[in-house]
Amino acid sequence: MTIQNDWASEAAKYTMIGGGLGLLTSAFQNAIQSHQSGAMGVFTRTGSTIGFLAVMGGVFAGTRGLSANIRQQDDYWNTAYAGCAAGLIAGMRKKSLPTSIGACVFMGGSLATYDYLGGLQPKITELAPDERQKYRESLLPPSNHN
Repeated sequence: MTIQNDWASEAAKYTMIGGGLGLLTSAFQNAIQSHQSGAMGVFTRTGSTIGFLAVMGGVFAGTRGLSANIRQQDDYWNTAYAGCAAGLIAGMRKKSLPTSIGACVFMGGSLATYDYLGGLQPKITELAPDERQKYRESLLPPSNHN
C-alpha cells in the first residue's frame, strides 16, 4: 500500500486555518487589554499571535503529511513527529531549549496518544454493525439472568 498525499497543500491549508485562529485570538487579546492603539492593536500589539498560530498549523500539517509520504504509512507516528515539530516551534517562541524539548515531548506524546486511541473518529466506527455489537458485549460483564 502506498501513501501519497499532497502535504504541501495540506500545510498551506492549515497555515491559513492557524492564521485565522490567530487573528481571532489576537482580536480577543486586544479587546481585553487596556491600551490606546484601538482596533489596530490586533496587528500592532498582539499580532505576533497570528503568525505564531499560522506557523504552528503549517508545521504540524506539513510534517505529518511529509512523514506519511516518506514512511509510506499513515499512523500515529506521523502525528507524534508533527506534534514534536510543532512543540519545538512553541519552545522557540520562548527562546528556551528546555521549553522546546519539553513541548516537543508533551505535544508529540499527547497528540500521538490521542491519534492512537482513535481521535475524533474512534476505530469502532470502522467495524460492521454486528462486529460492533460483539465488541460492546465483550466489554460488559456477563449477566446472571436465569
